[in-house]
Amino acid sequence: MAEKKVTAPLPGLVKKILANAGQKVGAKDAVIVIEAMKMENKIPAKSAGTVKEVFISEGQNVKAGDKLFTIEAE
Repeated sequence: MAEKKVTAPLPGLVKKILANAGQKVGAKDAVIVIEAMKMENKIPAKSAGTVKEVFISEGQNVKAGDKLFTIEAE
């Protein structure tokens, strides 16, 4: 099984973490919500699998390219 890292596509504030380590997610399921320019952007899983690790926390500011989480693909 391949592990895939997901990075922030834009800078912003982490509003919600919708899936934690150990949770199974489907392809394109929202895992993180980042607020940028007063809009909420849902960051999806790139593939179906299990969230291995979440590297950020709610309320944290992130920059574009920061590692958000990894998924072990099924």
